Amino acid sequence: MKKIKRQQKNLNIHLVSALAILVAIVSPWFDVSISNHSFVKSYVAGIGIGVLALITLWMRSTTSKTSFHLSWLKISWLSLFILGTLSIFWSVNVDFTITKWMIWFTMLCAFIVGYRLKLDEQTLTKLSWGLLIAAFVIAGIGLLQYWFDPFTLTQATAPASTFGNKNMSTHPIILIWPLALFLLFSNKIKHRQVWLLTISTALLMVFLFYAHTRASWVSVIAEVVLIAGFLMIKRNTLREWINWDKNKTYASLSALGLFLLLINFNDQGWAPFWASVAEASSGAASSGQSRFEIWDVAINMIQASPLFGTGLGSWFHNEVQSGFGTRTVAFYQRAHNDLLELGVEVGIVGMVLLLIGAVFLNRAIFKIIKQNNKTNHWFYFLIWVAMSGSFTQMQFSFPYQLAMPALLMGLYLGLVAKQSESFIPAVKTFLINTSAAYHKSIRVFWLVLILIVSAIYVDWVHTYSTLNSLQKYGKIQQVERVIPSIYHLELPNILNAVSVAYFKINQHDEVLAVDEQILKFWPKTNIALYRYANLMAQQKKYDEAFKTVQYLKTISNKGFFLGHILELQIYQITKQPKKLERAFLALLNQGDFMRFASDSNRKLLLNIASREKGLHQYSKQIRDSYQTP
Repeated sequence: MKKIKRQQKNLNIHLVSALAILVAIVSPWFDVSISNHSFVKSYVAGIGIGVLALITLWMRSTTSKTSFHLSWLKISWLSLFILGTLSIFWSVNVDFTITKWMIWFTMLCAFIVGYRLKLDEQTLTKLSWGLLIAAFVIAGIGLLQYWFDPFTLTQATAPASTFGNKNMSTHPIILIWPLALFLLFSNKIKHRQVWLLTISTALLMVFLFYAHTRASWVSVIAEVVLIAGFLMIKRNTLREWINWDKNKTYASLSALGLFLLLINFNDQGWAPFWASVAEASSGAASSGQSRFEIWDVAINMIQASPLFGTGLGSWFHNEVQSGFGTRTVAFYQRAHNDLLELGVEVGIVGMVLLLIGAVFLNRAIFKIIKQNNKTNHWFYFLIWVAMSGSFTQMQFSFPYQLAMPALLMGLYLGLVAKQSESFIPAVKTFLINTSAAYHKSIRVFWLVLILIVSAIYVDWVHTYSTLNSLQKYGKIQQVERVIPSIYHLELPNILNAVSVAYFKINQHDEVLAVDEQILKFWPKTNIALYRYANLMAQQKKYDEAFKTVQYLKTISNKGFFLGHILELQIYQITKQPKKLERAFLALLNQGDFMRFASDSNRKLLLNIASREKGLHQYSKQIRDSYQTP
């Protein structure tokens, strides 16, 4: 009997769209006292795309022969993933490497899903609609926050939509909005759909304008320039592949008018857009200075471990525990430059692999663009524009430290890799005999891997949920209950924020309980050691306070002098003028103190000098040295 060949099935594209929309919506809508927006999105995206990747593997036909198409695009990006995975063996913080690897795994699963999609015009149209709806959701929630603030969502900087930070909320939009032009120029979009698309796209741009993030503005401008340049080059053949009519003209002009109108309003009312631009530009110098300081620290880390770095997720650990931090760069969770952060994590080798991957990605897309299929070449050109805009943004921000941009990038890479195989010869094609047991083992392996990833995420969900409950019901002294088996990368930052909040309202027992957990994990955390020593001094436990201060002085970040200042205050309180004078002069004569002292350090030192008779003579010297009025 003739064996019937099993037809290859494809994943329903609506599932991919639904996941993107879900990731856009999810956020700590209810647990608001301990809010961790990026983590909520990471576990929804990670588990969700993992399940979709597993479904695609399950849908593959179990034929007796399986072919493998190796391209330089696949090899370069897979090599980078393998390097990141192997970095766990030389990582300075294995827990953080696992945290970061989970984001990379999200990208890998998205690549598998994108690679297995059916790449016809109908699928690409549905995918574009789904991703744009996700972007519209982000922008819509952000605009409502900006105008009315009707939600309980916490925002570090508004309008943050569901991301908690306005900078982070722009990352997915930069990767998605160019697809609106794919739909607009398509003959599949007509009548009311055109108006819905153009008005929604205008609101996307209004949200980006309201966000006032220079990285997103530069990225959008770069994307617009690339699109305009492409249309100029192809102007003689536009009619062959662009569908246009009066309805689209009217809708586009109306959307442009709406955009130009709304950017002249802020949350207080009428405000000319040039005033907003001027305001954003005026803060560029100070913001740029802080970025340069962070990047300088990152470069120092790369120089210390140049070839293979210190492991995925190691930036934060290096900054706080390995002596690379400074007074101003003391508790930054990210390097605000994904290329430099990659260099910190996997060294120059990783940076080179990324650049090689980018070269082969560009090559693949340009090969697709040169083909006769006009619809395909327009879609993939816009994908290239979106990724180019995001690569521009990542030089000033951190999109690929977050789940949703990683998911989108993996999806796009999968689409490009699959489409380019029709035009670029394989480096090597393998055709191997496979049994049913082989296919089953592959599925079981991925199932187990996704279950492990899900279990880790569930443990972290329990951590943050319990922490929120302890905070809500005033039981934060039981904070040891929340520490997970694998320490989540964002947990130290959140614990520090909790401790700071209690420190400000003088709830000492709560501060000590939280800082104890921070110092168990990171014994050299400057700010936690300072709080502990300060509280010991307030409780008149001077021996313990002095012991902690001496340790803090030996491991303090460059420019961090609070330990020295606290030492002076302890001597002052305990009436030890000789020791006070010696410590005062030792600090005053430190070259680093003269260069890096903050205004608060300077004022504290002046206060001590003005109160102690033996130190009065130094008050003028301090004022002159720091140019104090």
